Order: sequence, then structure tokens, then C-alpha cells
Amino acid sequence: MEELRSTPASSRIAAEIGGISLGATSTAGGPRLAADAEFGRFLVRDQACEMEFVVAFGERLEGQPGELVFDSRGLWKLFRHADGYCFRFSSAALGTTPYKQALVSRDFRCGRIELSREYFRAGQPLNPLEYPLDELLWMHRLSMGHGVEVHGCGVITPDGRGLLLTGHSGAGKSTSARLWSQQAGARVLSDDRIILRREKARVWMYGTPWHGDAGIAESDRWPLDGIFVLAQAPSNALRPLGSMEASAELYARSFVPHHSAEAVTFILEFLSKVTSQVPCFEFSFVPDLTAVEALLREQLGKTNAA
Repeated sequence: MEELRSTPASSRIAAEIGGISLGATSTAGGPRLAADAEFGRFLVRDQACEMEFVVAFGERLEGQPGELVFDSRGLWKLFRHADGYCFRFSSAALGTTPYKQALVSRDFRCGRIELSREYFRAGQPLNPLEYPLDELLWMHRLSMGHGVEVHGCGVITPDGRGLLLTGHSGAGKSTSARLWSQQAGARVLSDDRIILRREKARVWMYGTPWHGDAGIAESDRWPLDGIFVLAQAPSNALRPLGSMEASAELYARSFVPHHSAEAVTFILEFLSKVTSQVPCFEFSFVPDLTAVEALLREQLGKTNAA
């Protein structure tokens, strides 16, 4: 595993993403904790967090820790047992034995992260939340009545409007982020993953550390004023979407724990409320600055009409 040098190693790290905080504390004799550059932007001062985990070295992680409920066919598998859940992480480069596991309570409020002594050196600074564990923990906690993570580029326009440009991989999120970054007075919260939450009669979008090709990740939030489903085309055009169609499009671009019926139900209801509250469009666009100009004209028109 690559050593981390972007933050000083310590016995605890704490971060806040999407308005939800997580703290990880190393046990006595456990690993020295650090964070990489992207995650480091979301670190917060030491505090009691909504999610709390202890981190320790473990022995060889063998056997099956419960019922298998999801297999990513990649780095991780999810198991369910009497006390909660267990994420197991393995890599073909390291062999078949998992190099890390996270034992998590049913409500995703607390747990224990164990790093196999077989693969980690005792003095090496480590990020116990190394992707994809960090995203998995926040994704599941959000799905318990708090919000949802979506594939999207979050833009703040020069006139203060919050736009979510959502799309599957290759739809043009990173391209859009680069284009908006060239617009004077505009900001981009993320070029690939945005968290949505409803608070105080508004829908808010939050930046996340899980960026795309443009490498843009801000630890900030902004009220959401428009949702645009991206589709590259020969010309720029907007087509209004009704709430039901917009919800389906947004659900298809959301991070959903499909193994949990409760999570699926909450996310469907949540997206229905979001799309009923926020104007939604299909945005067929040309991947150049004319796409930015088209949305700026749309937003300015709404501002003037208001």
C-alpha cells in the first residue's frame, strides 16, 4: 500500500461530507492514521462525530462473516450478520485473503475497521477509510433518512444559482465542470459526485471528495435551483421533465444500497420530493462554452422573470 504524506499521521482523523461527520480513532498499538489530499479537504477539527469507528490491526481475515448480500465483483463484498454488517476488501494483486474489513452497526453509527497485519506495516501512515470504504459508509448512512449521493457536477453560477448537471459515466460531467471553471464568477463543487439533502424547505447540494477526471472537489454546499440530465448532442436544447420522469432519471444516476428495501423506498420518496420542488430538464448540449452560455441565459431569464 502506498504511504500517505499529505496530512500528519495521528491516532485520529475526523471528516464531514454531506453534512454528516465520521471519526476514526486508532486503538493502542494500532496504525498511524493519515488522509490523502482529496479526503484531507474534508477533515474537521477533532469532535464527537455522527459516525464513530475504531481502527485496529487484525489477524488473517478468513472465513465468511455472515450472509453475503452484495458482491461488487471488484474490491469489496458486503455481508450481513446478527449485529450489523461487514465489508470485506480484497485485491487480486494481494491474493485472495481480504486485506481489510469494516464491522458496522445496523444504523451505520459505529463500528470497527480492521487492517490485516499480513499486508500493512505497523509504522506506515494509513488511511483506514481509503476509497471505496469512505464512500460506502457515507452512502449507507445517507440512505437512512438523510439524503442521497448522485452522479453529478454541482455548479454555482455567477448570479448565485445552484445547478446539478447529472449523467452516467461519459455523459459529460467532467467536461461540463472544466467549461464552468472557465466562467468568471462561477464555482464547481464537484465534477462527478454530489450529495443531495432537504433541509429547511430547500434542497441542498454538497461537494464530495470522490471527484472525476477534472479533479474538482470542494467541501461546501449550495441551495439547488435546477436539475439537468445531460445528453451530448449536435445543438443545445432544454426539455422540461415532469417529476416522475425526472425521478426515474435521477434514480438511475444515484448510489443506492439495493440490498436494503428500506433504503430503496426512502431514496425513491426522497427523489420524488426533490423533483417536485426543483425544476428539472433534459439538457442536450454541445461540449463547448455554448453549453454554459445556454444555461446562463436560462437562469438569467428566470431571474428576470422573478
